[in-house]
Amino acid sequence: MTNFVSVVPRVRRLVRNLALDLRYGAFLGGTVNTPYADLGIHDSGSTDYSALPHIFENAISPSDVLVDIGCGKGRVINWWLSRGYLNRMVGLEIDPEVARQTSDRLRKWHNVQIISGDALLNMPQEGTIFYLFNPFNEHWVHRFKMKMDEFKSKRTITIFYYNCLHCHLFEADSSWAVEKIRLNEPFHPLAIIRPVC
Repeated sequence: MTNFVSVVPRVRRLVRNLALDLRYGAFLGGTVNTPYADLGIHDSGSTDYSALPHIFENAISPSDVLVDIGCGKGRVINWWLSRGYLNRMVGLEIDPEVARQTSDRLRKWHNVQIISGDALLNMPQEGTIFYLFNPFNEHWVHRFKMKMDEFKSKRTITIFYYNCLHCHLFEADSSWAVEKIRLNEPFHPLAIIRPVC
């Protein structure tokens, strides 16, 4: 009985995820194996939809440009669309085939753009909300922080770093404020990172 009880919440999450995935054209679960480990990118999976309200609660304004770093199959973008956001949304995905599939699936939403290639080279200059679910090693996050150091002098930005394994890189820099949030099980820890005014 105990095993059955512990499986029920996982099955419910899977069904909820599947229903919203299919609303936007395809099941997005599973793990994507990366051929980009040499660049500091690990295998990745989609964020659980039920985590996203906890991550973005009251955080997005109509003027924000939303950037999903390592968007993969596009589940976070699906969720933003499902909430009725009309903001410009940019998904950055290094794997060209995954980026093509995600772009094709979301092509009817004109406020969505999927960019294939290295996120650090294709980061949209006008981005204000940056989301990443950690499939990145420490060196990659260090390079990402350097990119954000450039951006923060130009506009107000907020970084939502889910499964924030390397947020110490921002915590060690007094020009950044890091709010660490421990979400309830089964979710990963979250860091909300903003420049210090």
